[in-house]
Amino acid sequence: MWVIENQIENKIAFIRQHAIRVRIHALLVDRYLQTYYDRLGWFGDPHEVFQDIVNDPDKYYIFKSILAKTNVSKFDLPAKEAYQDFFGVNPISNFKQLSQLCGWTDGCLLEKIEKAISHELPALLSSITKSSEVPASAKTAPAPPPPLPGTCEGPECGEKPKNRWRKQ
Repeated sequence: MWVIENQIENKIAFIRQHAIRVRIHALLVDRYLQTYYDRLGWFGDPHEVFQDIVNDPDKYYIFKSILAKTNVSKFDLPAKEAYQDFFGVNPISNFKQLSQLCGWTDGCLLEKIEKAISHELPALLSSITKSSEVPASAKTAPAPPPPLPGTCEGPECGEKPKNRWRKQ
């Protein structure tokens, strides 16, 4: 049973780490899009503008803005070259800004990911650890030994047993 619980805890931790990476990726792609739309002018070439942003993200503070606005560690950020490869394969036109993906009834996708990372997955993990602690504590507390023959303990024994060897 312990092995299964440990595997479940590891899976939940893995899912949480993956959700953190997805959140960071979404924030970075959104920041690239936001910078692209801010820099795009009437007479500029959209391809050149975007290539300039992708090739030199430090010039536009892409990564620094993510670190400043969110609780993301610099060690969790991917390399800049990864996004050069990513946008080389995936055109900018395939993406929408995160603010456009918010609905009246559904909420925002990023808020759902944040909620899962900060509340739902840790709650799931704590519920598993709590359920595994209950049987463990029952196992560690030994049952009281049975009463010795001729003795009576508990509420059902109203009077003390008589001592045969005592003079009466």
